[in-house]
Amino acid sequence: MTNLNPDPRADTARVISAATFSSRQQLIKVLGYIILFFLLYVALVFTAIALAIGCIAGGIALMRYYGLLSVIPGIAGIILGCNILFFLGRFLFHRSQPVNPYRLPLDLKEHPKLTIFLQQLVEETRSRFPRKVFLVPDVSITLFYHSSFFHLFWPLRKNLEIGLGLVNSVNISEFRMLAAREFGHFSGGSLRLSSYVYGLNKLLHNMLYENDGWNELARYRHSGSIAGFFIHITCWVITSIQLLLRRSYQLINREYQQVSRDLELQADDIAVHAAGTTAALSAIRRADIGSYCMDHCLHKMPELFDHKQRFQNIFQVQRQLIRYYTLQSYAALDKEGLPVVSGPCNKVHLKSRVQLRHDWAMQPNTESRVDRYLEADIDKEVITDSALRLFSTPQALQEQVTNRVYEVLTLESTDFDWMCPQRYVTELEQRHRIYEFPKAFNDYYDNRAFTHTDIRLLQPLNPEEMNRISFAGLYHPEVVLRMRTYYRDYQDSETLQAIALQQLQTPHFEFDGKRYRACKAQRIATRLAAHVELEQQWLAANDILACRYHYTQALQLGGNLAEDMVQQYQQILDYQRDAVRLSDLVIRVIHSISIIFSPGSYTMDAALPFFEALSADAAEFRKLLLHATTCPAVAANLPPEINASIEHFRLHDCEFLHDGIPDYVAIKELHDISSSLMEHLNNCIILMKKNYLELILEIDARHAVTD
Repeated sequence: MTNLNPDPRADTARVISAATFSSRQQLIKVLGYIILFFLLYVALVFTAIALAIGCIAGGIALMRYYGLLSVIPGIAGIILGCNILFFLGRFLFHRSQPVNPYRLPLDLKEHPKLTIFLQQLVEETRSRFPRKVFLVPDVSITLFYHSSFFHLFWPLRKNLEIGLGLVNSVNISEFRMLAAREFGHFSGGSLRLSSYVYGLNKLLHNMLYENDGWNELARYRHSGSIAGFFIHITCWVITSIQLLLRRSYQLINREYQQVSRDLELQADDIAVHAAGTTAALSAIRRADIGSYCMDHCLHKMPELFDHKQRFQNIFQVQRQLIRYYTLQSYAALDKEGLPVVSGPCNKVHLKSRVQLRHDWAMQPNTESRVDRYLEADIDKEVITDSALRLFSTPQALQEQVTNRVYEVLTLESTDFDWMCPQRYVTELEQRHRIYEFPKAFNDYYDNRAFTHTDIRLLQPLNPEEMNRISFAGLYHPEVVLRMRTYYRDYQDSETLQAIALQQLQTPHFEFDGKRYRACKAQRIATRLAAHVELEQQWLAANDILACRYHYTQALQLGGNLAEDMVQQYQQILDYQRDAVRLSDLVIRVIHSISIIFSPGSYTMDAALPFFEALSADAAEFRKLLLHATTCPAVAANLPPEINASIEHFRLHDCEFLHDGIPDYVAIKELHDISSSLMEHLNNCIILMKKNYLELILEIDARHAVTD
């Protein structure tokens, strides 16, 4: 496998040579603003240096000409000048080093196929070969570099970060497409100037907004000491410089947005010409699936570690999960065990309409990317071999990266058992089956509460209404899609409201692919909230209509079916109410604990109200315990460890501060038992819903037989 691009008919070089921006003048204008920024930067730096030298020279002059009386102010001036120079140096010479603790260096000499792959890709995209290559567990591929002010004057040599989770999720052509899109940001040819501006803008953003090196000492400016006084003045000088530069950068960035979007589109064009439309479309969807499964693995690692279990190769687990979820959705697998994702995109997984972007980058959303790939219609042979085949020792690399993850998460131990990937997925499948709702409902009732209504007062439907309504119509996929869209829009309205109230700090946001300033969030949030309210009313009406439909069927069948249905629905509503109370209590407990345990934020007197709130919450929790554990549905399935914790907690006096000393053990017990009970109660509610839905299916099946 020496030619990893066997079909060069759609040459990316033509795309790069023919690349034109919607406004070449806009690009030159941005470059002009950056030059002006440099001049302002240099002027401010030299002004600060002159101020520092003036302070030092003034201090020396005072001590020389005025004797002992001027020693103290003279030393103060020298210290102030030295502080300014020191902090200015930290700011000026700061080297923005992207930190990823999971990174492991890769020796390309040991992987000739990957080297050939990258060489061909570099030639196609007219970019430079990466200086170093690193492996990470993520589902991503990224070019990064260490930036500083002086790197503005000469080209940067990028490093390549390859996510083994991505390599494990796609084939070679799809990996080529995703890599080409990343390299496309730094292509040569007619894109060279725009790529340089892209790098400059990103570097300026890092320097002004991610440069916190000098803050390591600046935190002492409020210490109350003499040194803190000088540091305070120094930080005021440096902060003023940063503020002026940030204001200037905002002007640059506003002009840069169109250039950034054009560059992203050009990178997409390079990517689709490098791999073809088919690979481009499938790469996006397979990467999404792989990312979901990798996140699942990473979140489960600490939980398994608590049970003295460990993955030897997290990527084998990821692949097993990809297989499991693919087959669960009735899709097929190819010869490499990757999901076959041809055909229309799945609309069930809706993405947020609100997007928060980096100031230095404007990326098209997935929908617009898909449309662009389809419009390009590049027919190119797809290499279906797994991207893992580019590596000489894939399994050994996967195990190394897995070990690195455990090191970073500090989950190292000599006392553990290996968790077999197949066994893990089998146990996961068994748990899913316990809590899985019948598929006939098309996930209509999944992950949401039942609508509150007095089901005992429901009126049955008349014959005409029964003839017009059907089970399939109530739970049609389009109905489910509308329901999911409602929840997506509800969350988006909350996000917009948070932006409007400045609870979420961002100067800009995107809504439906259009860019808005933060001050526009309230207007859009109000409009979206009105739509959400209408959809909420529709969903509640559809839920009640479904209840009336099933209730009418149960009445027609006679017996105790209707009564059983009403009792089960009412029981679910009662437990949902308890779950909401418990959830609110847990949130309050966590808030109080976070304040109490926050280092140095509060004195004991200031923290006293939070201890009192914790005691009040504990007393309320004790009442909830008594109510919840006497209910048969909860008590029957209560795990022994939770039951033992409950009995121990009942003996506690709900006081967490004794003679001014916090009872940290009791506080932790309250947090652990309340969180565990909430999880157990939610699981019980899921089982109740499952029993209710199975009863509905039985009623519908028996009603169909009688008809």
